[in-house]
Amino acid sequence: MPDEPLVRNSRLLGLFVEIVRGPEGTLRAVETAGRGITAEARCTLTVVADKMTISTGSPAEVRQRNLACADRLVELGVIEDDLSDLWSRRRKGDLDEAAFEASLLRIVMRLEAWPQSWRRLPA
Repeated sequence: MPDEPLVRNSRLLGLFVEIVRGPEGTLRAVETAGRGITAEARCTLTVVADKMTISTGSPAEVRQRNLACADRLVELGVIEDDLSDLWSRRRKGDLDEAAFEASLLRIVMRLEAWPQSWRRLPA
């Protein structure tokens, strides 16, 4: 087996790793990005678990769950886009450290809350 780590291809995960590795980060930003990595893993597990149950039920129920799933994945994509935009602005120097840390924390909190809102899908 190669010495390279096995990592799932994830834009969110990649952004959080860049924040952790980047020279711009303070300890607080690195800790928050670490929370983000954990939250991203929870989101992934939630999606995988839901895919195992999404095709059960009547055709109308399955269609409703598939549409709800698509909406939820769009929400996750918005969080991802917001993180990408935030990191880009920080790298360009458009944000000071305090503003970056505060915005990063808000994004991570949204990501942490996302799996709980997923569970409200109709069963």
